[in-house]
Amino acid sequence: MSIPLSVQFVLLSLALAASGCSEEEGSASIPKAANAVPTLEQLPKCERIAARLTPLLDGLALVDQDDGRYDNVTVYGISCSWLSREMQSGDISQHVKGGGLSIAISIDETPSDEQMLRKLGMVHDDARAEDIGGFVVDVSKRMDPSAQLGIIGPQVVVGRVTVTATAAGIALQKVESMEYITNDQAIEAAIAIHRMLR
Repeated sequence: MSIPLSVQFVLLSLALAASGCSEEEGSASIPKAANAVPTLEQLPKCERIAARLTPLLDGLALVDQDDGRYDNVTVYGISCSWLSREMQSGDISQHVKGGGLSIAISIDETPSDEQMLRKLGMVHDDARAEDIGGFVVDVSKRMDPSAQLGIIGPQVVVGRVTVTATAAGIALQKVESMEYITNDQAIEAAIAIHRMLR
């Protein structure tokens, strides 16, 4: 018996901490100024993010859920998740080999304190992030850029805007189907998304 896609998403949400998005494209335009912060309505839909991240997301299917936008007291944003071919299969034995990728954009009320994070050893120096006026946060404090992306992924912060990428399987472990996505590629993808917001 196959597991419905919606159930697969619930299982993956623990690892990916994200929900899917609808297919409609927002009508509001993205701010052009480099230092502009997009409103909730101006954030790009998941399909637009996927188009920007081709070929990284080739073969992955966007989880068909409600719009992934959220608006809390001090932070708002959007999260999108994609499933590997194995997770899309009707063969349940393939699901344990599969996994998913999550991309999240969050806008905080106040900017992250780079100096404090650096003192805590949580800043990974990256010239690409510096070129767009940002920095990379490595919560693990031991990120290997060439290693496979996991459930604790790099965050690229520019002012109040943070873009995060994570990947995992049903049991939160790293899976073979996602091994081609590295931490370095996740950083590159996050930077590409930041450029979309300008």
